[in-house]
Amino acid sequence: MSPATLGVAVGGPYATLPDLGRQAEKRGFDAVWVSETDHESLVQATVLVQATSRVDVGTNITVAFPRSPTVSAMAAWDLCELSGDRFVLGLGSQVRRIVTDRFAAPFDRPAARMAEYVQAMHTVWNMERGERAPFRGEIYRVVRPGLTGLGSAGHRALPRVYVAAVGPLMTTAAATYADGLLGHPFTSPRYLAHDVLPRVEQVLADSGRAREDFRLAQGVILAVSDDRDEAVRDAKVQVGFYGTTPNYSGVFAANGEAHLTEDLARVFADTGGDPDALAAAVPDDVVQRYAIAGTPDEVRGRLEAFEPLVDHLILGGPWYRVPPSRMAENLAAILET
Repeated sequence: MSPATLGVAVGGPYATLPDLGRQAEKRGFDAVWVSETDHESLVQATVLVQATSRVDVGTNITVAFPRSPTVSAMAAWDLCELSGDRFVLGLGSQVRRIVTDRFAAPFDRPAARMAEYVQAMHTVWNMERGERAPFRGEIYRVVRPGLTGLGSAGHRALPRVYVAAVGPLMTTAAATYADGLLGHPFTSPRYLAHDVLPRVEQVLADSGRAREDFRLAQGVILAVSDDRDEAVRDAKVQVGFYGTTPNYSGVFAANGEAHLTEDLARVFADTGGDPDALAAAVPDDVVQRYAIAGTPDEVRGRLEAFEPLVDHLILGGPWYRVPPSRMAENLAAILET
């Protein structure tokens, strides 16, 4: 496996986004990634592809199900044209309550829905390249080309699509139909080596796909500050927040700490998600297994544990109950370190 490439998660006000992209490019990063929380992911990506010239620009994630696969496919096709094929569409299912209560979209059979979603997007792209390749699934159906008929861009490369996955069903969908997998930042080297990689490799083998044709892009929680205590606290709060989620319990279990899921969920419920309580509930010797936190000198070199296991690392800072000013400071420290 080639050495892992390096990306960074950027965000914040649109007035600062272009400069963050240029800084990442200048400092040697291979990619910049945007999320879909306060701002729409594809608009952010558009700003960044126009502000940069070398780095890949990806979404981690674009929430899939509120959009039709044709709409997502058209956006990815256009962003690849705009960027010279530097765009990566990272799709995620999100969780039921967010999709139904915020986005007013359906959420059922998420892994099966995602598998059909990616196939339907490929149908749109193939039609743009002049191929008649209708898709008829149980959930999605794409049988008609654009208003002007089949396209003539046979020379165009297909856009890259990655799928965010945690459990076995979504991992199967990603490794069967997508170009890569977006690994959740709540992780550990042991969990990657003993759970994620064997699962991905088995699905690829079952699908007749080569490992070198599939990219594992893995997020990492990275908290950096000249004040070591501040960085460690930020990481503890983020690990504590993620650790309350039963879907992520395998991460703790892989390290022999399965009890932490229930412990943290109890603290979260009893305190209303108080960050001080979460930080206190994550032991000092635990946090560094699931995050990288400390001064710039302390965190340098800590990525080496991940590099043999993945193809691409996405560095992102803690965000749960973290003030925007501190998030900006952490991002600046990541870029500089």
